[in-house]
Amino acid sequence: MALRTRAGEQGFALVAVLLAMALLTAIGAALTMVGVVDFRTSINHRSATQALLLADAGATHVLALMRGPLASRSYSEVLLGADGLAATEDDGLLVGFDLEGSDALPDTGVMLGQGRYLVRVVNDDADPSGDPYLDSNHRFIARCRGETRDGGVAEVRVMLAAPAFPAIAVNGALMLPGNPAVLGPCAGVHANGELTINGNPTVDGEVTYSEEVNLSGTVHDAAGNVVVPRYEWPVEVPNHDPVAFRDQADYILQDGWVVTVGPLRDSASATGQSVRGWRYSAAQNTYSLSGSKAEPGTYYVSGNAEVTGNAGKDGDPLRITIIATGSVKVTGTPRLTPDHPEGILILAGGDVEIGGNASGMTPNYSGLVYAGSQCQVHGNPSVGGHILCHDAPNPASSTDLVSENKVNGNPTVTYDCSGVRRRTLVSSWWESRTG
Repeated sequence: MALRTRAGEQGFALVAVLLAMALLTAIGAALTMVGVVDFRTSINHRSATQALLLADAGATHVLALMRGPLASRSYSEVLLGADGLAATEDDGLLVGFDLEGSDALPDTGVMLGQGRYLVRVVNDDADPSGDPYLDSNHRFIARCRGETRDGGVAEVRVMLAAPAFPAIAVNGALMLPGNPAVLGPCAGVHANGELTINGNPTVDGEVTYSEEVNLSGTVHDAAGNVVVPRYEWPVEVPNHDPVAFRDQADYILQDGWVVTVGPLRDSASATGQSVRGWRYSAAQNTYSLSGSKAEPGTYYVSGNAEVTGNAGKDGDPLRITIIATGSVKVTGTPRLTPDHPEGILILAGGDVEIGGNASGMTPNYSGLVYAGSQCQVHGNPSVGGHILCHDAPNPASSTDLVSENKVNGNPTVTYDCSGVRRRTLVSSWWESRTG
């Protein structure tokens, strides 16, 4: 009887051992499977992350192009591609456009590390034009795809936008004692400081301020409706450094000399004599341009600049750009249009003062008029472009022409939203990734 009990116990122990081994085997297999899954998940996650980084690189690339080599191109031009034709292979591709080497974004993508990124731009669905090739709201979408060599894929869609400045934008206080007419698709007036309106301006857009408003006159739009000034967040009026444009000039005016850039490079003293219409006054560190003797080109002035007389004619404006480290003053009744490819007419580190009287079909001033310090308009000139006043203190090299930002008289400013010196920004961002 005792022998049978021990044999039964031994059989039970064997069964227990076998069950334990089976359980351990199952646990081991499960742990192995978990490890394999974790390993594969890790690889897929890493691959998808790498793909997302590649797509992000594509977004950064297109943003850099729109702020750099393509800054002067309209969004419609970019949507059409370099051939300028709709429904062709280069639609939305950033190739051509005089882009060099690695700047371009071909349809085969750009190789980077263990993968590549591909970019194509399209108009946004909310564009009022309804045309995939016509931008009318200063926005478009860059579709950026990242692909790794082990199959990781990620997509990033970036809404890029270049907010159009109003026709007149001032970083500080602005006074409107006259009766200006501000017209065009991007008409508007904004002051980041106090806005004072004593006259009865016509503004076919919004009139806004970021501090307070002093209103004794009445603002109407072109249809006669009353426009009520309202509060708005400050507008980023850029701080353009004239020195950054020195290498883009055809002529450099410095230390009393006029230097012709490029072959054949030459120089002539403008002290006591006129060179290309310019004469230098050392006492005022000012180059003065006689309108009747003015020659076209982009001029970089180290110091102040003054334009007198009636440069240009109706139907035949003088093609000129003046970029000065100091202040710029224009008198008489000129007709000026930009020579600079980005539409810059006047860009001063100091003050800008312009005047004139509108007549004929050609504006007195076309393009961007920019003052690093204060700006003032007087008389009745016509401006086909926009006026930006950064309102910083006058640099040491500049003549203090005006002490406040003011639009006097009855000028007409017509702004068509053209993208002179606008800065493309990221408006929205969507992303997705798969292993």
